Amino acid sequence: MEAKILLVDDEQEMRKLLKVCFSASPFQLDEASNGDEAFLKVQENNYDLIILDIMMPEIDGFELLNMLRVELDTEIPVILLTALGDTERVVEGLKRGADDYVVKPFEPKELVARVESVLRRSKSISTKNESFTIKGLDFHPNSYQVIYNNMPIPLTKKEFQIFLRLAKNPGRVYDREHLLELEWGLDYEGENRTVDTHVKNIREKLKAIKYDEPIIETVWGIGYKVIEDV
Repeated sequence: MEAKILLVDDEQEMRKLLKVCFSASPFQLDEASNGDEAFLKVQENNYDLIILDIMMPEIDGFELLNMLRVELDTEIPVILLTALGDTERVVEGLKRGADDYVVKPFEPKELVARVESVLRRSKSISTKNESFTIKGLDFHPNSYQVIYNNMPIPLTKKEFQIFLRLAKNPGRVYDREHLLELEWGLDYEGENRTVDTHVKNIREKLKAIKYDEPIIETVWGIGYKVIEDV
């Protein structure tokens, strides 16, 4: 089944250009001219990927990305479009949960290649309530359990939610603030170190059952990620 992609950009000419880029690709394309329209369409449709321009009026790309990740709790892959030399915005976007980025102006074949790469990666990610296995650990979202060698790991609900979020998106870096927003809500006013404490507890509980394979990696100055299977 062909992938369905949402193109989000306030400039009509850019949306036309994006469509031309994919004219020879087997993708089903939809478009939105602003953040509000995109937000509604994501609720009404099942998209496999979103291409999102950062610089938009009113609801910009960052705000929309945050709305998707926090309010809708969706992990639809997002590729950001950004201006040349805008390194700070790229880093900010990745910290907020974007999967990749493309710098404008871009070569059509580069954009298509990045889309195909992100889609391949996302196919290995389980849907929200399905059980899955990564690095020898069996995750069961419906029962809030992680099993290793037929032995349940005694995680608290918050520890499980953080571990599940990371494990379902191996290789994606989550900063502490983003994890707090996702798991505690936008209004949470606690310390970022709350996440560090939970991650430390997860690691200690893994060690206690003699699971010694590296899995949660600290990305210094940002947050955490689960190491991808090789």
